[in-house]
Amino acid sequence: MSEEHKHDHGHDHGHAHDHSHDHKTRFHDPQHAAEFDRRTSEIRDDLAEKLADMLALQGDEQILDLATGTGRVARPVAKRLKTGRIIGVDQALAMLDVGHQHEDPIRAYYQGAGEADAVPFKSNSFDRAFVSFSLHHFGNPAGVVTEVLRVLKNGGRFVVLDPIIEEAKDSVDVALETKINQVFRRTHGDDFRFHTASSIQRLLTKAGYRIPRTNILSYSFNQEGMDGIPTGRHWLEVAEEVEKEAPELAQRLKKNYFTWHRHDDHVHVKGSFSYGLICGVKPE
Repeated sequence: MSEEHKHDHGHDHGHAHDHSHDHKTRFHDPQHAAEFDRRTSEIRDDLAEKLADMLALQGDEQILDLATGTGRVARPVAKRLKTGRIIGVDQALAMLDVGHQHEDPIRAYYQGAGEADAVPFKSNSFDRAFVSFSLHHFGNPAGVVTEVLRVLKNGGRFVVLDPIIEEAKDSVDVALETKINQVFRRTHGDDFRFHTASSIQRLLTKAGYRIPRTNILSYSFNQEGMDGIPTGRHWLEVAEEVEKEAPELAQRLKKNYFTWHRHDDHVHVKGSFSYGLICGVKPE
C-alpha cells in the first residue's frame, strides 16, 4: 500500500485509536484491548509521525493525549520531547492497563482515567493537545473540542487526526453515508459517526479555534483482504450489504472509496481512504 496523494492546505492566518468509549463490550475488555495494541498498520504509523510534525514541538511542552488508548500515538510524539511530558486520558480502563504494561515503556508518558468532554485538569494547563482516531466515537464532539480549548494555554495547538469521508454532493452520497455509519455502529455503538474535513473545521472554528493548517492525506491500496487498512473489515461489511440491498449505493461506494471482487474465499480490494490532520490554535 502506498500514499497516493496528499493535499496540504496550509496558510498562516486564521479564518478532532480506533476505539469506542461508550461501547463497553469491546474496549473495556482486557483481551480486546491487548489485541488492539498488537495490531500494526503502516498507514497508522505514517499518520502518527505526521501528527507529531504538526504539533510543532520544541521539546519542553506539556501535552494532552485525549482518548489515548494504549498510547500507540503517544510513543512517536514522546520521542520528540526533551523535558516535556504527555498526559494520556481515556475512559476505557482496560486500554490504559495494556498501555501501562508495555515491555518498552513510553518515555515521559503518564496516564489518567477521564471523560473526553470533562478532563480532570485546570484551565490553561497544556501547550499542546491531540486526539487520534477517536473523534468519530464521541457522542459530544462539540463538548470535547471546547473542553480541550479550556485546558490549552493561549497560543496552544490542538491537532485532530481522524478518518474522513467524502463531502456529500447529492442524495445518493447522503444515503451512502447513513449506511456506512449504520454498519459501523453495530460494532462501535450509537455515537459513532464519520466526519468530513469541513465538518471538523467547523467544529473547531465554532468552539473558538483558528485553523492555520489542514492536511488531507489519501492512502491507496490494491491487495487481497483488508489487513493493514484501519477499520477495513467494517468497510467490507458495508460493501457486501450494499451489493445485496442497494446497487446504486454499491456503485457510489466503488466510485468514492474502493472496489471489491470475490474469488473463492478471498476478496480483492482496490481504492483509497482519506484522513484529515487538522490543527486548531487557541487565540492569544
